[in-house]
Amino acid sequence: MKTIGENIKIMRRKCGFTQEELATRLSVTPQAISKWENGNGTPDISQLIPLAQIFGITTDSLLGVVSATYGDAHTEAALGHEKLLMSTSQSEAEKHLAAYTYFRAESEKEPTNYTIMRKCINHAAEISRHADFSGFLSDTPEQYQEIIADCERKNLCISRYCEDKSEVEKSDYAMIWIYIHIKEFDKAKVLIDRLPSLNSNNLQEHIITKLSLFKHNFTPDKAEIANSMQKLLNTTGKLFFFTFEDYAYFADSKEAITYCDKLLGILDAYKAFDELLPSILAGENLLRSSLPMCHTKHGDFDSAAAELIRIANNYATLASIDETYKDIENAKTDARNAIEKALAKLKANCREKVCACAQYSEALKIIESMG
Repeated sequence: MKTIGENIKIMRRKCGFTQEELATRLSVTPQAISKWENGNGTPDISQLIPLAQIFGITTDSLLGVVSATYGDAHTEAALGHEKLLMSTSQSEAEKHLAAYTYFRAESEKEPTNYTIMRKCINHAAEISRHADFSGFLSDTPEQYQEIIADCERKNLCISRYCEDKSEVEKSDYAMIWIYIHIKEFDKAKVLIDRLPSLNSNNLQEHIITKLSLFKHNFTPDKAEIANSMQKLLNTTGKLFFFTFEDYAYFADSKEAITYCDKLLGILDAYKAFDELLPSILAGENLLRSSLPMCHTKHGDFDSAAAELIRIANNYATLASIDETYKDIENAKTDARNAIEKALAKLKANCREKVCACAQYSEALKIIESMG
């Protein structure tokens, strides 16, 4: 069991505080913090609750009473529990709040698990979206502000101490969305400038296949080529989703549908590579999730419901080819969630009309018949 001094040092670094910054918050000297962390002294009992509050943990965690599960097993278990939380009957906003709360508690158990820490920021980003668009947590602004402050501390800690570049980028990316939704645009731009950009013409993928060719006497490394194509597809799919989502919400509905058809046509071209099909179908489903909103804007509820059938059919195909769905119930759960997310984008009266269409019932039948 770690000493309280060791825990203070771990949590201070996790939150991104210097000894001076922590000392200022506690109204003590930096020398006092140094003594606590080095085991040459302990904080006064009156400091325990303020310390725990600053770090966002319980006093039991601070004192080292709570045991922890460390490493990959902890991460895997936490990600498994996340799936359960996201499959409940709560609203999307409530699901993300529950997931954020869960990951925050797990992060307290293992302060150096940056994946679990970053997951807090991911779910907080979704919370900020619902707060921005539908006023979620508007009745408890203090709670919302505390979530944002916690994520800022976590993002700072990840950027300072995490050696996994991918985790740092994911953390920054999620934090950017939080700043956008709370209208802190200057802070968002600072983090955006830290992310990699397509403006660079010196990407790893441009030259990695050449390295392989020269290294292996010009024998093509098909695995490297496929990996590069997968990354290109992932980047393309994400760009397509975000740009079309803007069209779906703000452009003329028929113009948005035409634009989406063009994007779907580009994704179809990727189907020449069989190994990319799972990612292609996943990207297609993301685009189709906003199409019902476009169709309902001009009163075409049958076409809106028909998109749900296409989403269900794509999941049926994924269930048969994607190793992720060895357990068919996972495929069914994801398919139901995808349809619910598409319906959640509709106004209440439009949602009722789409659900009354025969195609909606057909989509549900396709999901239930999987496997």
